[in-house]
Amino acid sequence: MPRNYGYNPYVGYDSTSRPFLFLGTPDARLKPAERVLGLTTETDAIAYPFAALEEARVVHDSFGGAELAIFHKAGLASALDTAVISSGRDIGTVAVFERQLGDQLLTFSANEDGTFSDAETGSTWDILGKATDGPLAGENLTPVLHFDHFWFAWAAFFPETELYSPS
Repeated sequence: MPRNYGYNPYVGYDSTSRPFLFLGTPDARLKPAERVLGLTTETDAIAYPFAALEEARVVHDSFGGAELAIFHKAGLASALDTAVISSGRDIGTVAVFERQLGDQLLTFSANEDGTFSDAETGSTWDILGKATDGPLAGENLTPVLHFDHFWFAWAAFFPETELYSPS
């Protein structure tokens, strides 16, 4: 049986307050279907709401003994918003990297064209953590394993999770 892979059978799932097949009680700190970026260690977990990442575009944080840079880049349509996937609202994409490169701790900012720059060298970086221009061109940041989940699922697996809030 053919299937139209550009069509979403779960229209509106992004904004549901009652997630499909979830029988638990959602953690009330966020809306159940809010997207979060999650990080874990053996003993800790933290969730970063996509909304906060979208607003900041770059977040510097310490977690699990590492200094991290979290990038957000617009341009990814939600597959669960509208019937036609390509018409879904822009939720963006996220990436997490160690800020330490050699003996330098880099400080990043977002550029209007969707790239990122470090203050220390002025190099330009893409969402994949590769320097594309400047003194560090060709260098790669160390990626950090992270998870892209709906809040209800993340909080169910990690009920004691810390919830990131911009200071």
